[in-house]
Order: sequence, then structure tokens, then C-alpha cells
Amino acid sequence: MHSAATVITAPSGLSQSTDPAVFTSLYNSEVNLCVWQRELADEVTQYSEYLLQQYPHATEIRLSATLQELSLALEKQLPAHPQRQAFIDNVMILADMLICLLGAKAVGLRLCVTGTATCPRFHVDKLGCRLITTYSGPATEWLDNADIDRSKLGPGAEGKADENSGLYTKYNCIHQLKHGDVALLKGELWPGNEGKGIVHRSPALKLTQRRLFVTMDAIT
Repeated sequence: MHSAATVITAPSGLSQSTDPAVFTSLYNSEVNLCVWQRELADEVTQYSEYLLQQYPHATEIRLSATLQELSLALEKQLPAHPQRQAFIDNVMILADMLICLLGAKAVGLRLCVTGTATCPRFHVDKLGCRLITTYSGPATEWLDNADIDRSKLGPGAEGKADENSGLYTKYNCIHQLKHGDVALLKGELWPGNEGKGIVHRSPALKLTQRRLFVTMDAIT
């Protein structure tokens, strides 16, 4: 962990820092989004770009594994490259942190390469907590609870686009993570968080843009 972390003033409900210890604030009832702001090592970035080259079409890898099983499973699934182990080690750190933080036995991992927004509408997750990090391309967008009308989520939008539904009133209230950031998103099933799950969506991608991201759910 960093000895001198930089904590950045942020919207309500958000706890973010350059120190991974920020994840412990997940247990603060006022927080519904924790963000570890990190820089990716060159080796990890190199392998991320390699994966985008190897998977020219939308590709998804799903794994459910204990920490001991995960590294070997990733070795079997991911293409060989001199920096593959650096990438796997990076993912393993996140899995270890999630398991320790939530007292889990295993993780459900999803690695996705895409050229389109996989979840293009703002929504909340019907789960306890999800980890997400973007290794390449634009990262997840989210809204502060103070800026939204939750009645306009899902069917409440009446088929209108997010920007026209009344869900939020101004474009500049949309926040976006940076690639490399590791986020813990509280959903509706986190104890005491009903009606406060973080509202988020996948970013829109331009014609030539592609994205590599990983999500993890704790398996208890």
C-alpha cells in the first residue's frame, strides 16, 4: 500500500483514494461506490493491448474459482505472451482483495473484450457488491444519488433515452471512472442499501474504440 495516499474530494456516496485501503470504507453505510485510483504497470497495459488484438470480435471469458484455482484457470484461458503472467498477477491481487474484504470462498470472474456498450442504459445491480476495472478503453459511467430521479430507471423511463427520460437533469452530472481504476459498486442487495444502489452504465464507444474490462462477484 502507498505510504502517502491522496484522497480526492468527491460526490456524496463516493469514497476514492490512491490507497487500496479505501475499500474498507465499503462498510460505511453512506458509501455506495469505492474507487482505488491506480496506475497500470506497462507490462499489464502491453498484455491488455495484445488481448484486444487477439480478440477482434466480442469475447467473454467467465470463471468461478477459488483463489488457488483462479491463476491456473486464467493461464488455460488466456493466450500466451511474455506479459501474460503480469496481467494474471494483477487480476489475482484484485481477487485476493475481494475475497478478504467480503469473507468469500471464491469469485465469479468475467473478462470481456467489446466494441459496443454491454450495458448501455443507466441501471442498478440486484446484488450485494461487484468489482469492476477497465484495462483498456473508456471506463464505467455513474451518477450520484443526489442528481437522479430513481423513478425513471428501467420501466420508469417509458422507453426514452437516459438523457430524455428525466433520470438526470444535466449532462455534466455524469461521472466516469478512468481505465485502471478499481471500483466496488454496491448494489440493491447490500445490507441496508435498498434504494441506494449505485446507478451506472457502460460507456458508449466510438466506431473504432474497443474496451477490455474485468468484473468480479464474491462467492460466499
